[in-house]
Amino acid sequence: MAITLQTLPSTTTYSIREVAAGNILRPAFGGPLQPLTRKGDHWAVDVTIPALDARSYGMGLFADLTRGKREPLVLRVPDYMEARPYGNPVCNGVSTGDTLSIRGLTPAVVIPKGKWMSLILNGQRYLYLVAVEAVANGSGIASVQVTSLLRRPTIDGAAVELTEPKIEGFVPANQSADIGTLPAVGLQFSLEERD
Repeated sequence: MAITLQTLPSTTTYSIREVAAGNILRPAFGGPLQPLTRKGDHWAVDVTIPALDARSYGMGLFADLTRGKREPLVLRVPDYMEARPYGNPVCNGVSTGDTLSIRGLTPAVVIPKGKWMSLILNGQRYLYLVAVEAVANGSGIASVQVTSLLRRPTIDGAAVELTEPKIEGFVPANQSADIGTLPAVGLQFSLEERD
């Protein structure tokens, strides 16, 4: 079962980066570049938290991050989009490729380009970035194109998190923190999606 991290201070900084499974083929003797698209592109986030009180907030987070090397962690992704009434979105049937069909949306709601969203498939979250603005029809259904290929076929009725998207993954095993300096320098960690 995944551990949901506590709400982080408002002064926390996040650097979200794509971990690409594909690449660009470069001909050895010149010629055009060829993008090689593969399933498996996913996200990682580097988090920097300012100085914390190690006696309370900081040590609890430190314990969760230590567990995060062997148990999945869930972290809310900072979303700088205007809040909208998305309704209760779920996957509409089975989707593959880079386009996801969503139902249960508020009719006419706009899902803007650059909006983060997470899908929950078989108890695991998958984070995606919306590639093209989408508008729900009168029945609350929209086709949403994302920036990477869907890593798993969707499941009809699976939850779509648009209001509070989250990333789920592991903390790389080589990270550590100095407990003695935690109150003075804060804490830095990375979280990479597990799939």
